[in-house]
Amino acid sequence: MPDTATRVRYQVRDEVALLTLHAPPVNILTAAVMEELAVAVERAVADSSLKAIALQAEGRAFSAGADVGEHRPEQAPAMIAMFSRLFRALGASPLPVVMAVDGAALGAGFELALMADILLASERATFGQPEIRLGFFAPVSVAGLSARIGVARAIEVTTTGRTYSAAEMSAMGLVSRLVPAEGMDSALTAVLDDLRRASPLIMRMNVRLVRQLHGRPFEAARQEAERVFLEDLMGTEEVREGIASFYDKRRPVWTNR
Repeated sequence: MPDTATRVRYQVRDEVALLTLHAPPVNILTAAVMEELAVAVERAVADSSLKAIALQAEGRAFSAGADVGEHRPEQAPAMIAMFSRLFRALGASPLPVVMAVDGAALGAGFELALMADILLASERATFGQPEIRLGFFAPVSVAGLSARIGVARAIEVTTTGRTYSAAEMSAMGLVSRLVPAEGMDSALTAVLDDLRRASPLIMRMNVRLVRQLHGRPFEAARQEAERVFLEDLMGTEEVREGIASFYDKRRPVWTNR
């Protein structure tokens, strides 16, 4: 059963952790909400049976951003501590992170969406980093947005403060899939069903390697991937089961070993 006393609902559905943000009316990311999200992500990562994390939100907005009041100099250290915990957990997740954005993802809400490995956005979704107009910058976007959309566009997004449509973000390459406004549930289900076909063990091995090898010179990265393939992957029971299922023309039965 889902937790109902919190602003982040946590459910497990067929080997996927489904996190639902519900901090009405527009899912402001206070330090307390970010802590709940961090705890939920850490909980999912600690469950070795899971294959993915999915994050969605209820209400008018995916998230309209962080609490502006918590940016006061005397409150900022506590807020940034929870901010750091959340984004560290997402950035280190060995599970693929899927997010479904339907509505506004602004400020810290945009930064949250930036952490998705697979980002689904409805046609009515919007994105932006308006905090520059209030005298702040967005730490996650300053650090990571350029790797996703290029330096020039990252500077544009983080310095103009303007709001972008989902179609514009799709054209920039941030949005993985642009879906009809009423088609988010089916689009999310389809993506998660694909992820459910993998072994939890091999899924984590794959995601860890992608994260660890990102940015390394290709030859060094390839050699490390081959080493893990031979020394770690080949020692699992999943490899033999995957091969057997192929020849038996059946779905594999993963043992997570």
